[in-house]
Amino acid sequence: MPDLKDSIAFIKASLSHSTPAQIMLDMIMATAHEQRLTLVERAVDWVAQEFVKTSHVRQAMGEDTLTVEIVTSLKAMGFQAAHDTQYGGHCDIVVEARDDFLWIAEAKKHKDYDWLLAGFEQLDRRYSTGIAGQDAGEMIIYCFGARADLVLSEYQSRLSVARKDVRFDGAITQGLFRRSVHTHVNTGRDFQVRHLIVPLYFNPTR
Repeated sequence: MPDLKDSIAFIKASLSHSTPAQIMLDMIMATAHEQRLTLVERAVDWVAQEFVKTSHVRQAMGEDTLTVEIVTSLKAMGFQAAHDTQYGGHCDIVVEARDDFLWIAEAKKHKDYDWLLAGFEQLDRRYSTGIAGQDAGEMIIYCFGARADLVLSEYQSRLSVARKDVRFDGAITQGLFRRSVHTHVNTGRDFQVRHLIVPLYFNPTR
């Protein structure tokens, strides 16, 4: 009879790295804050990819509808996820786990850059705690216009001007996310934010 470790290793080897089942299994086995954070991001990335594949049916969806779908998907993967939780206000997405893990995301539909910057301020100064195990969050931007990469770059530029204390990782210059860190005003600890844009442009010529 194979032991438990061998059985788990066999199951993991039979699953694709980024499938919901693999993410769920890895989250169950996670023992550190950094592991849990990585897995939440992997899960959000998987949902975002599914959104892009089905962008044609999402054109009329609003922020709340899209965000509730993310939360529903996270729950299906076994995460303790919620929408509209009262932590400093109405948080768009909250994921909690053992050892006081807390990850909070603010989700905004890109209509103008001031709207996105206001979302960052909500995430930073209203919802996040900044204490140990709760020192990372995410800005999720739903982009229905063309060239999401350019929208993300412009958002980064404007946030850098508006918040001189926010330092972006200079090594990340392409792709559909950025990472930043700043000193949390509540605790004085580093607070990490991943800024993810979800490209939902759909305008076929035929």
